[in-house]
Amino acid sequence: MCLSHPKLLKEEIAIMDRKEMQKLFKATAAINTPEGMAAYKAFAAALTTPILQAVERESIMRQLFAVERLGPGAQAVYPVAEDFEIPVWILPGLGYVAQNFIEGIGEEVYVPTFNVDASGDWKITYARDSRIDIPQRAAEKAAKAIADYEEECGWRVILPAATSAFSGKGLLGSRPAPIYEINPASTGAGYLSKELINRMIVGFKRVGRTLTDLYVSPEDAADIREWTDTDIDPVTRREIFQAAGMGNIWNVTLHEIQHLGATGLYNINGNASEYGKFIADGGDVYNAYTLDNANVTNADGTIATIGETQVVGFDLSVNDSLVMPIRKEYDAYDDPTLLRVQKQGFFGWEEIGFACLDPRMLAIGVIDRSL
Repeated sequence: MCLSHPKLLKEEIAIMDRKEMQKLFKATAAINTPEGMAAYKAFAAALTTPILQAVERESIMRQLFAVERLGPGAQAVYPVAEDFEIPVWILPGLGYVAQNFIEGIGEEVYVPTFNVDASGDWKITYARDSRIDIPQRAAEKAAKAIADYEEECGWRVILPAATSAFSGKGLLGSRPAPIYEINPASTGAGYLSKELINRMIVGFKRVGRTLTDLYVSPEDAADIREWTDTDIDPVTRREIFQAAGMGNIWNVTLHEIQHLGATGLYNINGNASEYGKFIADGGDVYNAYTLDNANVTNADGTIATIGETQVVGFDLSVNDSLVMPIRKEYDAYDDPTLLRVQKQGFFGWEEIGFACLDPRMLAIGVIDRSL
């Protein structure tokens, strides 16, 4: 018996699955028969697996947060750290502002969970023509929507936690916000420099943590690619060039993401901004972070005034601080109401929560792009 190579076998299985899905999809066109309706229900359910796989692949927050899948009847409850010093941050729901509070010593933190919805639809004629690529695109869009919702939820917890100072309470001492910036008159100001990364590394060590991962914008990655021999040694510079500006610097892994930076959706912008999820108050202050030269955006996301952007650092060596409980993973269900308008489709939801149990594993670096 001849056995296929593992990689080829995987591709063969994928082809077989696609053929089966295509056959099932075509059967859904017979909406006037019980068999056709049963096929419709089965096809929608079969979309669940590829959607979940795409969410796992595309969700940035499932890399940053410790995903905890709760069993039936289990509560999203977590113990407070023994060396707890500062408030816990939780997200009440999608689109809400994260809340911070202090639990008594030895008590537990209950993290609320909420629903994130996604759906897709297409004309029935695509089923008659066996156009399996159409529902596949709808499933990919649904997965992207879920990943985007999760990303927003995650940043709504991370950025408030990383920009808040703790004034102390009872026996707990005060602690400044972990915000790092290079003096405008010093070397390394105005761009993502090795001086800023080094300052963040030292800041993490001062609180007993280690900077392991740094999330930066495309412009920040471009800064690294422009580092010269005066910034770093030739060998490291060549490695950075080969990795397109990413890779590791001083054992810190760099991650480039779209939504940070001056035009990023999650940059902390000045009060006059019309775009972005995080806008400073009238005094251009966001928690304990005072924007000296605020970045101001127009309603369409373009830059009105270039200013301060942020990079976000994490200690992911032992990730027991950022938690993402999942009470229910996404399930796709057929939507029979769409048949009235000659369409088919699916809908579904997941039930998730977000919390930061100890913000000492977070920090932000500020880059003043106006310099």
